[in-house]
Amino acid sequence: MITKKGFAAVISAILLLALAGCNFPVSGGSNTGPGAFYTQAAQTIVAQMTYSVIETFVADQTQQAIATSTPEASATPTIEPSPTASPTSTNTPRPPTSTPIPTPCNAIQFIADVTIEDGEVVKANESFYKIWRLKNVGTCSWTTDYDLVFVDGDQMDGDKAVPLTYDVDPGETIDVAVYLTAPAKKGTYKGYWMLRTGNGSRFGFGPYADQVFWVSIVVKSTAPSYYNTPFSFVNNYCLAEWMNGDQGLPCPGSSSSEAGYAIYLKYPITEKGKDDEPGIWVHPEFVKDGEITAKFPPILIQDGDTLVTAIGCMQDATKCNVDFEINYRADGGSLTNLGSWNEIFDHSVTKVNEDLSFLKDQKVVFYFTVTTNGGYTNDDAFWLAPAIR
Repeated sequence: MITKKGFAAVISAILLLALAGCNFPVSGGSNTGPGAFYTQAAQTIVAQMTYSVIETFVADQTQQAIATSTPEASATPTIEPSPTASPTSTNTPRPPTSTPIPTPCNAIQFIADVTIEDGEVVKANESFYKIWRLKNVGTCSWTTDYDLVFVDGDQMDGDKAVPLTYDVDPGETIDVAVYLTAPAKKGTYKGYWMLRTGNGSRFGFGPYADQVFWVSIVVKSTAPSYYNTPFSFVNNYCLAEWMNGDQGLPCPGSSSSEAGYAIYLKYPITEKGKDDEPGIWVHPEFVKDGEITAKFPPILIQDGDTLVTAIGCMQDATKCNVDFEINYRADGGSLTNLGSWNEIFDHSVTKVNEDLSFLKDQKVVFYFTVTTNGGYTNDDAFWLAPAIR
């Protein structure tokens, strides 16, 4: 590579060479002869050398300029990252709204075990009514074409299907009952039940109306095939045949029925206030001299047995005026009166305590009757914890 200083030195040398080869004429002399030839030759050589040097110098300078201005091929340019903009705050997205489950046509809300709590002890071979209180929370009415149906588990000699006793509109409740018999062996038994529409579709409770309800008992001892004492009329009130004189009534009943009704209450509210013992709320047929009677199955009476209950009017039945009667038929004999009482709304109740020892060793059928005494629109009455002890 020829530098600028080198270039100047070469040019100077060429000029000196050219001067050395020239034949300068004397003053006034001729400029011809051998000297002139040498002078021309030297000029030609000097011109060629000068052109070559200049060409080399220009090429070197050009390469130097290119090398200075062009980066090496292997060098990778460093790209400075552009500044990152500060994130713009955004609202936190709301979780997706769950799609509401549509209300089914037929659906149940379980309200209560009216009789036989879960795990209740029942004697072997003892029969009983299991009653559930259910609410219609669907959009369709339940009719008497609907049934209570056995689904799975221990059937306990119950019917596979029991028709509903009255229509139930959405928002209303009903007590559904099935007559069962405890198994003969000790153990824990559980039966599962649902309702069924008239076209055979089963339904229950829960978000999708597909869950069962059940009865669960524990058997610890044995019992005879007939009904023995002690005996609870209230816990077995649907064992009775209910009637209003000439018409049979469903059990459990409906408070909207003008034919009369009988309904189990775990904690009835009477004219004296709320009680802590169960009772049977009854209303005679909504006619003058209307009545309602319960005929219970035979019970074997033992020496020392006593029939006990309390009777009166329900809360707010301020115009209540009814007659209570207990009659009996022993071993198929004639119908006999055990006791009669008149009750009005007076913020008090009448306690009944009848000795049954004179009926010992006899199978006795008891009749519980309530009759209107004048008006009938407010004759809501009760039997409180009737039993033989």
